[in-house]
Amino acid sequence: MSTEKAIETKHCKNCWASFDVTDKDLEFYDKISPVFNWKKYAIPAPTLCPDCRQQRRLSFRNERSIYKRKCNLTGKEVISIYSEDKPLTIYNQKDRREDNRDPLSYGRDVDLTRPLFEQMKELFLAVPKISLLALANQNAEFVNFSSRNKDCYLLFESDNNQDCWHGEHTFRCKNSLDTSYVSHCELCYECTDCHTCYNVKFSQDCHQCSDSWFLDNCASCQHCYACANLHNKKFCFWNEQYTKEEYQQKIADLNLGGYQIITQQKEKFANFCKTVPHKFMHGVHNEQVIGDYLQECKNAFFCFDGKRLEDCKYVSDCEKTKMTHDVVVFWGDNGMELAYEWQSIGNGIHNVLFSNNLWENVSDALYCDFCKNSSHLFGCIGLRHKEYCILNKQYTQAEYEKLVPQIIERMKAEWEWGEFFPSHVSPFGYNETVAMEYFPLTKADALKQWFNWSDYESPFPKVEKTLKENQLPDDIQQISDEILSQAIICEVSWKPFRIIKSELEFYRKHNLPLPHKHPDQRHKERMALRNPRKLRDRKCMKCWTDIKTSFAPERKEIVYCEQCYNREVYW
Repeated sequence: MSTEKAIETKHCKNCWASFDVTDKDLEFYDKISPVFNWKKYAIPAPTLCPDCRQQRRLSFRNERSIYKRKCNLTGKEVISIYSEDKPLTIYNQKDRREDNRDPLSYGRDVDLTRPLFEQMKELFLAVPKISLLALANQNAEFVNFSSRNKDCYLLFESDNNQDCWHGEHTFRCKNSLDTSYVSHCELCYECTDCHTCYNVKFSQDCHQCSDSWFLDNCASCQHCYACANLHNKKFCFWNEQYTKEEYQQKIADLNLGGYQIITQQKEKFANFCKTVPHKFMHGVHNEQVIGDYLQECKNAFFCFDGKRLEDCKYVSDCEKTKMTHDVVVFWGDNGMELAYEWQSIGNGIHNVLFSNNLWENVSDALYCDFCKNSSHLFGCIGLRHKEYCILNKQYTQAEYEKLVPQIIERMKAEWEWGEFFPSHVSPFGYNETVAMEYFPLTKADALKQWFNWSDYESPFPKVEKTLKENQLPDDIQQISDEILSQAIICEVSWKPFRIIKSELEFYRKHNLPLPHKHPDQRHKERMALRNPRKLRDRKCMKCWTDIKTSFAPERKEIVYCEQCYNREVYW
């Protein structure tokens, strides 16, 4: 990062924050600029700051808001990320094969007198959409951005799980509930950023731990309770060592099946964690990085939740990614490179710009949505195994390479060229998308910034009875099967939610109290445990060296640079 030189300081046209465009940025924009008939069409420097660019992309990403509506092809009721009030044609993925209409049949001529984004929105409304982004799941109807899950419920952006419920960014896990950003875990509950753990509950940032409760940043620990920054330990209670017998007696003295005791212990542990050191960033095996939650990355700057990133900038939720800027969400075995300003991509992506939800094997594409196994596309939606198409209309290579430069010149005149899709093109309300999680807005502020907003409310579930939190027995052993036909009113949001049979069995088996909060509220509170995607300048509280961290200066945690943290914890 020290080798980059600021060439220009710009002010975001949305929030007016200043941001630098560096020489390395300009080199990247030049490298990815498309060439037609031996002429390069330069990608301009961005007009929005990095945060506003990410906010705009995330306003197209609905992970968790799902609804019941009718499939427009069969008339059957389906689960969909599109509420029934949206003027879209929605197909259930399983029934989609019955539609023999080629997506090219929705093609249209480009009108060079009108903005491209206006024409693309019309095309988006015309081409049928699949109800959910899910693939090869078994008995997992209520999942989205998820694949190869079995017997799962309400999982989002999650793959290869079995018997898991209420999770997001959960991968290769079994019999786990209420998890976020976890992998290779089994019998885990209310865990965030935990990996290869077994029978761990209410824990965060842990690796290879088992049979433990309330852990923070622990590794290879077993039978520990309320501990932080421990490694290779057994039978520790509030960071103090005990014998096996002493530890077991202390655990037996706690009735962890009661909701009140769990609530008290969570608050006590949260306060305890503020008294121990925290490393300025979450990450291991990195070289020349700035960001958070990074692993095995090199030359990755202002990146978050990444693994094996190289020469990347402003990238989040990606792995095996090279030479890419301004991208959210890529997880694939084959990796990808040379991409800019897009959201949600699958395997085999190369040289793709300003696009959304491209699934796999797409190259040399600009301004596309829901395409796969295609190349040389411009402004296309829902195409498969196609090339040299514009607005879903087929062209010869020569025609394509003649017309695209004319479109680009028109986009320059409309100030569209070099910009991701404007947020008002999104089919979702801002409050339905991931943007709301990282950049929360009121309805008035969202509409003022030209975002959409959804006022749609799903019908109240049909139940025999609704219960408030003060009507629920405190202990799980006092909960009868009648709860399966009742709805619980969330004690925070007042939204009703239900408990399913397999979920109740999990609580009983592990002696865990019934939750009093809606799954969306529990998700919100887990995400609040993670650091925000916002970097601040502050000083190490041990040696006072300068650090760039996602721990804001006003936070109460003790934050150390990596060297001071390692000396404190490992030596």
